[in-house]
Amino acid sequence: MAFPHRLKDIPEGIESTYDLIAEFDQCFLTGFANLESQHQETLKSWQYIFIGTPLEKPVNDACRAIEKNEFIEKHFLTLAATRAALQGSIFDGLQHQLLDVLERPQVMDADLKITSIDIPSHIQVCQESILQWLMEIALVGFSCLDRSTLVPFIPNLEKIQEEPLLIRQAALLTGYFNELIRQVPVKDSNSVCLYRWVDLWTQAAIAGLGTTVNSQPQTVSGSFTALGMDLKTHANLVSFTIYGLLQDENRTQLAKISQSAYKVDAISSDEIWLLFPDAEILLQAFANNKILYLNNIPMLPTGDLIWEDTAEFGCKYRLMEKAAEYFAPSSQISGCYTNPDTRHPIQIGEPVYLNNYQIVRQDGEIVIDLGEKGSLKIDRNRMSQFSPITDENILKSSEIFGLIRFDDRSWSLQPLAVMANQKTIYTGENAAKILRNKSRTTTVSILRERASKLLRKN
Repeated sequence: MAFPHRLKDIPEGIESTYDLIAEFDQCFLTGFANLESQHQETLKSWQYIFIGTPLEKPVNDACRAIEKNEFIEKHFLTLAATRAALQGSIFDGLQHQLLDVLERPQVMDADLKITSIDIPSHIQVCQESILQWLMEIALVGFSCLDRSTLVPFIPNLEKIQEEPLLIRQAALLTGYFNELIRQVPVKDSNSVCLYRWVDLWTQAAIAGLGTTVNSQPQTVSGSFTALGMDLKTHANLVSFTIYGLLQDENRTQLAKISQSAYKVDAISSDEIWLLFPDAEILLQAFANNKILYLNNIPMLPTGDLIWEDTAEFGCKYRLMEKAAEYFAPSSQISGCYTNPDTRHPIQIGEPVYLNNYQIVRQDGEIVIDLGEKGSLKIDRNRMSQFSPITDENILKSSEIFGLIRFDDRSWSLQPLAVMANQKTIYTGENAAKILRNKSRTTTVSILRERASKLLRKN
């Protein structure tokens, strides 16, 4: 069995695509208003990539306009779309490689419709302000960016944060704004997180397109066995995705449930679970390793269950035993479809269970050594500060369940659960205790009470 040894070789064409993106990103470092001859050559090469595709004409129009110093928002939107398209091609190649190495079925295409949607006028105003701000950033360039370009966007950002229809964009833009404002002005252009910053710029731009991916949900019933939680946080937002098994009489498949909530710095790690009152049953079940019985829950082709907080508790299960049964390499569990607008290498997250390994420290990294089968580094950057999983736990572990990730042109494993000293340690395990012992003196309770008083006064 070739996992993970065969992951060492990146599929043909992917490295060169990354190199093309890296050259293109240099335009964002310098600023499109300050391009030099080498950057103009990069834009000409960019046009060749899309010859014979639906993007050929808009790319040519955009690059020629920029060459003439004609800066129009739609042209920068085109640049964002082309960069996202290349990331999508990388995603497809890497996902195919990973599933092939794991000896799992390739993901089948879903029946989707891409349609235009009617956007309310006040939302259009918000979208226009976003594109205008993003274009200003692109024109100035990250190496010359300062607070004068960022601060004027604050009033617009506050309006976006208040709009429920823009919650995803609000979360992205809030994190992006805060990251930029902390690091400008840039003292050394080599210190710029260029790939990441252009990634975020691209996502923010295409999120405002007046299109949507319509995927008709199906209604499902059965048992959901939660096995791992991917927890993401920044200063203003907390989000989690729980990976598990959906089982009924006819199938067993991977399914996911995601929830997000705004937060403030004052909310401590233990209290973040209080931000999800509508997911209390889900969090209680996962923390106590209890199966949930779902009845007529909508599920998208992506495997995402639309949570409705109406499940019933079932019997207990052993987390690692379930993970070993269904997610060991060579298991035939089917993966989840990914919508075209979210296909990016960073979104790859294939669940896998591993045992019979050694944990070693290597060049500052923690590495899972599977002997002749190869090795895989632990992705410590994705380990949440609010998770009980620590380096110490991993070093003492005998079993691990996590997500295979791809970042910085290499594969890694993000731990979701580990077995250490005969004890299963997993992200989200302390949620039940916090939810069971609710207090009116928690930061969340106090903030909600104050907000309620302010609303009553108004």
